[in-house]
Amino acid sequence: MTPVPVLNEAAAADGTTPTAADGTTPQERADALLARMTEAEKESLVRCDFAALAHLGIPALTMADASAGLRGERGVTAFPVPLAQAATFDGELMRRIGVAIGTEGRAKGYNNLLGPTVDITRTWHFGRQAESMGEDPLLAGRLAAACTTGMQSRHVAATVKHFAGYTQETHRFFTDTKVSGRALHEIYQAPFRHVIAAAPATSVMMAYPKINGVFATQNPALYDDLKKGLGLQGYTVPDFWAGDDQVAAARAGMDLAGLGPGGVKLAPGSLAGGAIPGTRLHDAARRILITMYATGLFDHPLPAPSADVSTKAHQDLAHEAAVGSTVLLANRTGTLPLPATVKSLAVIGPAGTDVLTGVSGSTYVDPGTWTTPLQAIRTRAGTAVKVTHAQGTKGDLPLDTVPSSVLRTRAGATGGLTGTYYAGADATGTPLATRTDATVDFTAAPVDGLPAVWSATWTGALVPTTTGLHRFSLLTAGTATLKINGTTVVSGTRHTRRFFLGPYDYPLGATVELTAGRPVTVELRYTNSGADTGTCGLTLGWQPESLIPAAVEAARAADAAVVFVNRVAGEDMDHLRLGLPGDQDRLIGAVAAANPRTVVVLNTDGPVAMPWQHEAAAVVQAWYGGRGTGTALAAILFGDSDPAGRLPVTFPADPSQGPGTTTATYPGTNGAVGYDEGIHVGYRFYDRHGQRPRFPFGHGLSYTTFSHGSLEASYDAAARKATVAVTVTNTGTRAGTEVVQLYATLPDAAAAEPRRLVGFRKVTLQAKASTRMELSVPVRELMTWTAGRWELVPGTYTLAVARSARDVTAQRAVTIRYGDRRG
Repeated sequence: MTPVPVLNEAAAADGTTPTAADGTTPQERADALLARMTEAEKESLVRCDFAALAHLGIPALTMADASAGLRGERGVTAFPVPLAQAATFDGELMRRIGVAIGTEGRAKGYNNLLGPTVDITRTWHFGRQAESMGEDPLLAGRLAAACTTGMQSRHVAATVKHFAGYTQETHRFFTDTKVSGRALHEIYQAPFRHVIAAAPATSVMMAYPKINGVFATQNPALYDDLKKGLGLQGYTVPDFWAGDDQVAAARAGMDLAGLGPGGVKLAPGSLAGGAIPGTRLHDAARRILITMYATGLFDHPLPAPSADVSTKAHQDLAHEAAVGSTVLLANRTGTLPLPATVKSLAVIGPAGTDVLTGVSGSTYVDPGTWTTPLQAIRTRAGTAVKVTHAQGTKGDLPLDTVPSSVLRTRAGATGGLTGTYYAGADATGTPLATRTDATVDFTAAPVDGLPAVWSATWTGALVPTTTGLHRFSLLTAGTATLKINGTTVVSGTRHTRRFFLGPYDYPLGATVELTAGRPVTVELRYTNSGADTGTCGLTLGWQPESLIPAAVEAARAADAAVVFVNRVAGEDMDHLRLGLPGDQDRLIGAVAAANPRTVVVLNTDGPVAMPWQHEAAAVVQAWYGGRGTGTALAAILFGDSDPAGRLPVTFPADPSQGPGTTTATYPGTNGAVGYDEGIHVGYRFYDRHGQRPRFPFGHGLSYTTFSHGSLEASYDAAARKATVAVTVTNTGTRAGTEVVQLYATLPDAAAAEPRRLVGFRKVTLQAKASTRMELSVPVRELMTWTAGRWELVPGTYTLAVARSARDVTAQRAVTIRYGDRRG
């Protein structure tokens, strides 16, 4: 831990507070102000009662979520989501994004920006994986450090989140994460180590779950790790609604304790007078002031908020980031970039305003006026290429309510289904009510007098009006199951139909082949158990006419087809299935059969199943790219830009791969989830268990080719670092971007993972150009957490340069003869 200077309180006896111009440190300035503060004033600071502190000149903290731009604001720049940011593998780009977000935050009147987010992606189920920076702690940590220093250079305080071991939305408020100390330190806390090393006076948000039996917000061991182990000098803050006891949290180490369960502030006196130790109260107040002084909040008061703070430079940066994050997953027979011989192009799927630019929840940023992919493609194509559009699919969204005209009750009456309502969650016992419901579409209790937890069934028949593929959707708050002809076609739970901070609904969906005029039995079961407390809701929707045939005709008539497919993701939801929702897999297969030059664009938060992978000519991972989504895709499809992104998460070949494939390890049993894989998360798990993923971590293709030439490796004991030098050559015929990845295999005695990422460097080279690059590996990246401390195991370390975690191009061994133990 970095020593913190302490100023004798007598130094402030004259009643003045040092300024930055005096050359005093943030710690000295904090101590001088604290010397003038009463215990009640310190408590007011910790409780976020800034009105009571105005006479001391302490600025109020004004907060906004800011992982991809400013959530909840208009006239701001929507950048790609954090997972897409991680796909850039570009620290300098991340610093510039941080500067832009920090600039816009100040201009909107915020001095505390809640971001970046560095939660580790543990399983493909994680509904908030788009809000984090992938599965590797080094990648996430270095990029988040660059973003944090960029933000704080604009005189705002960043709050990196969430510490630590937060990897699922299911039961997120109370699940008990059972994780080893080694995994906690080497994987889940490691990104924070990089951020704190770069910005020790930043702030950190504590996570929702319990860690080994104790809420993260109330866990003294976590605060020790954060403050003593990682050297945090700034303050900690709880996530909203985290934990169950704000006073216990403050006692354990929470510094800004006024944002606890339900957002309810602690009453005056809750922390003073011995409720928590006076030294703890003093330390909490001191840490808040240190962050304020270190980030310039005292010296740079906020301006009056502006309506529009998005600049042309920031919008250009958003486009650059979207290009830099786009991953070319597959490109058979050089399908991309689209050649000059393509004179007609069919754009299929949600490619207009129905494109998903962000993730629902606290990271969603309004893109404002932006160019959709369809618009951008048409503009880029000009008159040289005829561009047509066929919808093909509505994508991942709720469908129109099934009308009463096609429904029949159990008794055969037209105009609805038989609804039967019960007390409790199981739809059993004596019904509370039975009636005919014309439709199933409600957001409040549909029957008067229902208890807090209730259930219902709707039974009868549905008479299709068309023949072919039908889509069904359940938009639910609670648990719902739809059976058709006795077969379950869709089932699942949603806590809410739409998270209150985001614009996207969270439907469940399925497809069924039906015949016009041939009735099918319908059984729909529902309970509000599992919904957010006091809420309920269910809409049975359908799409009786498939859009696929028209899309196939459009594809057949064009020289090439670009199919856009999507998946909604967001806060308070996890993915139940790896497959694309609804009819989208069917659409891709049908279009690819009609046009051999079919390009699939994945507008998703992460990996999906790809049963059509070998039928599609090219696959592009576009993530949620913010306002630059459309222009970036057009530039890449036509070859104006090289696809420069690389995967920050492994794409599994099927749902059985990776961690969390048993109920005990996801979503957990009896309130606990076991991280049985230990340190083997992401590509580490695949390597250890010999699993072959669909696409490995770090994968991404370019429009040119690269070679990694001669490799040198050495270890400097005095400098405490290993160094690798490699020559990279663009062997192709056009300029392109390569990401050189450096992995280390530790000695057997370290009992470590098969390999770990220890460095990376992104480089753009002209055709036939070469560069000699050097990558340094600090000793800390080679250490393991052993018996409660960090240890460098002596022995042979293999350093390998690679294009991905599975594509090693050259390797060399270095010997470290003496170990190093650091507490």
